Amino acid sequence: MFLGFQNFINSQVLYKEFYFDMPIDKAKEILKNNSPTLKNISFGKGTSYAFRKRSLVDHEGILTEINIWSKKNLEIEQASDYLKKTRDYFESNNYKTVYAQENWSNPVLVKKNLPCIRFVDADKTVVIEMDPRGQGSAYNVFITFYNYDWFLRKAKGEE
Repeated sequence: MFLGFQNFINSQVLYKEFYFDMPIDKAKEILKNNSPTLKNISFGKGTSYAFRKRSLVDHEGILTEINIWSKKNLEIEQASDYLKKTRDYFESNNYKTVYAQENWSNPVLVKKNLPCIRFVDADKTVVIEMDPRGQGSAYNVFITFYNYDWFLRKAKGEE
């Protein structure tokens, strides 16, 4: 019990009860036990995001990232609105935009081989990426949470 508590203290929170390096089985248990709450998350007025079964990403049995996406398919205008409102939400909650494509709010013009928008929290513990995905008239907005240190190691090819 103490060891688990100590691991929580030493780990970086990714989102709510989820933290970096937690055992994936524990993360799946949290997802299962909190499913109703985690299927209706707002990051800005009029936005609704949801955890899915594939939201938790692990490496060798430990949680490395969290992916959530818009609760329903969005039309192009809705996807653009989600991007704008979600960016405003994160920036108003002490996340700094550290990267944004020129056409970040237009899902049709976003370059698919680059992140759309990237944020970092004030303490430099969490990196958040936001990307629209889809085509034609059906889009989703995806949000990915990473541990800041792990993200830097991964970017440098050390992970």
